[in-house]
Amino acid sequence: MTVSKVKISEWIAEELVEPSVLTIGDMLIESAKKWPDKEALVYSFQPEIGDIRMTYKELNDRTSNIAKGFLEAGYISGDAIAIWGPNHPEWILAEYGLAKAGLKLITLNPLYKKLELEYALSSSKAVAIIHADQIGANVVRTQIESVKEKVQSLRGIYSFSLGLLELEESGKRSSQQLPTVNSKDIFMIQYTSGTTGNPKAAQMPHSALVTTAKNSHKRWQIGEGHKVCHGFPLFHIGGSACMTLGAAVSGAVSLPLYIFKASATLDIIEKEGCSVFIGVPTMLVAMMEDPSIKERDFSKFKFIIVGGANPPIELLKKCEKVFGVDMINGYGQTETCGVTATALPEDPPELKAIAGRAMPGVSLRILDKDKVIVPLEEKGELHYRGPGLMIGYGNLPEGESGVDSEGWFATGDLATMNKGGYINIVGRAKEMIIRGGENLYPAEIENYLLEHAGVLEVAVFGLKDEKYGEEVCACIRRDDSLLKNEDELQIWCKERISRWKIPKYIFFIDIFPVTPSGKIQKYKLQDKYTKELNFSR
Repeated sequence: MTVSKVKISEWIAEELVEPSVLTIGDMLIESAKKWPDKEALVYSFQPEIGDIRMTYKELNDRTSNIAKGFLEAGYISGDAIAIWGPNHPEWILAEYGLAKAGLKLITLNPLYKKLELEYALSSSKAVAIIHADQIGANVVRTQIESVKEKVQSLRGIYSFSLGLLELEESGKRSSQQLPTVNSKDIFMIQYTSGTTGNPKAAQMPHSALVTTAKNSHKRWQIGEGHKVCHGFPLFHIGGSACMTLGAAVSGAVSLPLYIFKASATLDIIEKEGCSVFIGVPTMLVAMMEDPSIKERDFSKFKFIIVGGANPPIELLKKCEKVFGVDMINGYGQTETCGVTATALPEDPPELKAIAGRAMPGVSLRILDKDKVIVPLEEKGELHYRGPGLMIGYGNLPEGESGVDSEGWFATGDLATMNKGGYINIVGRAKEMIIRGGENLYPAEIENYLLEHAGVLEVAVFGLKDEKYGEEVCACIRRDDSLLKNEDELQIWCKERISRWKIPKYIFFIDIFPVTPSGKIQKYKLQDKYTKELNFSR
């Protein structure tokens, strides 16, 4: 592909890419016709799941029956149904079943606590939830029952082990016909941490999801014959959309990780003869530290795609040496339905370590605070326009969507662009903290902490961390009669919010540094505790 040189930090797509006219259900039906007897979905070397192998025909037939089961149960087009659980095969079966039935999928983080679960179900007006029997040590049904009274729309509760099977069996006996679903209809709603406290509901149509999945796998040259092992959670856009749908639309075999374990992942890659692995940098580090790595046969392994955070150049070089494969970096967001830009195998290391070049049909530009396009190599906020864009946020005030009148979305990421159109993500414009690939917004965590009676005022920000990239730090002005120490607050948090949102560092202070208008100067706190902890920002 010839790359035109740009003169300002703006890459306008050379050709338009029309969003897919296929729905997710239609796409699977088409793939089942092309490759009926080829493997579509495989779980192996994961004792928690067992050995599961489904052809495209089997996957298509089972999900059609599940769709009919939903219809038999009385759900109608547009109803919102949540899935809550880890990367279980039933998650994927439910996803396709919902798509074929014309229903909306609400993805829930498996580690949500009570308040987070209640908000997502209430905000989305979910009418049903499909859940794992257990997540870690927690019995999921108990947690759902604890919020059911406050979620007035919720009427159906189905477990992976029994409920979904009953829906499938009902569908087998049903005379229902699959409905006609419009590709422009909203299918998936994922909650992103909100800059103003409440998570935002990104609404994604079938067309955008299928288009982005297809384009990403085409750019990476993944297709029939490829076996793709991937470690992104299914509640993330990377797992449920880009990876799962991308494999299906391209005729590849999808091998999801139930729960990432370095040794088991290496078993899958080696013994299944995987050609591709897709995951985050921390997974690669753990795999290379596994004692068995030197005895592994990676002769069928072709390349690794890494996302979630810009990988250091040295890590890329080490991975290429240890695994004997090419490395590819990819960048994307929930709001863009997955991959926005990606590097290529033939790119030099310094380009592989940045976000890469825009996907087909995608336009990118970098603006300053006055919304003016910045010169090349200057920093500003990255904006996206393209076929993968969400419809908008579903829970913003009337008249707001997150997308401007010209179809541009402000990503919140700070970036630079070089003359070849490659972008480099250098920071966040919206104070986002990225911990181990998880996007965390300080305002959301601050709101949770303020629910503690002893927390009078709080400022949350990120501090550099060698293992996770960043860790959460909270500076708190307290009522010491109600909040004794840091440990007490962390224990309190464990009952209410996901573990990665719990501050690793808690500092009690008497006075916050503020601007003349009274806004807390977080950068001063960040500098102060960076120095005290003896590491650089």
